[in-house]
Amino acid sequence: MLLLSIDQDIYGKICARNEAGLTLLYKYYSDSLYGIAYRILNKKAFAEDAIQQSFLKIWNNIDQYDPNKSTLFTWMVRIVKNTSIDIRRLKSFQKEEKSETLDVHVHNTKQSHIDTDSIDVTNMIEGLDEKYAFVLEYLYLRGYTQSELADEFDMPLGTIKTRVKKGIEILRTKLGKEKKLFLGSFTLTLIIILLLLWI
Repeated sequence: MLLLSIDQDIYGKICARNEAGLTLLYKYYSDSLYGIAYRILNKKAFAEDAIQQSFLKIWNNIDQYDPNKSTLFTWMVRIVKNTSIDIRRLKSFQKEEKSETLDVHVHNTKQSHIDTDSIDVTNMIEGLDEKYAFVLEYLYLRGYTQSELADEFDMPLGTIKTRVKKGIEILRTKLGKEKKLFLGSFTLTLIIILLLLWI
């Protein structure tokens, strides 16, 4: 697989430890890579941090890139995705995300309608094992299709289907036990049906 001329220039300069390679990388790819990070993190500051970390990884690990296996952009996208996912798993990210969610819920109490279904589903998903919570969050709360999720995170479609099925089974059991939730049996059934639509 031949590198494009601009990719050759970036690759060659970074390999030579020439910082002009980073300048070119920023000029031609920063917007696209930032968009990927932001889609995963949904927060400007964290997305910017992900790009900074990713550029450093690209600089330090350029020798691991194989032009015969993928384009330079594809290789960089993988780094940005993995870095962004790692940031999502940080306690500082999760703490801020929960804080923002709480702020939104407190603000919503001033409105005439509160989306309690969404609040409860979010809390239940957060209580799942991370590998199940991750796929259900992106499919149910973020609106991804299974194919989009597979493409976005380089995951086998079969793995996603298996985790969705297992996650829903766990939620079924959890919903059956949590009688203290302020949801009627109809709403519980509706949530399960909505989740099943993603299989």
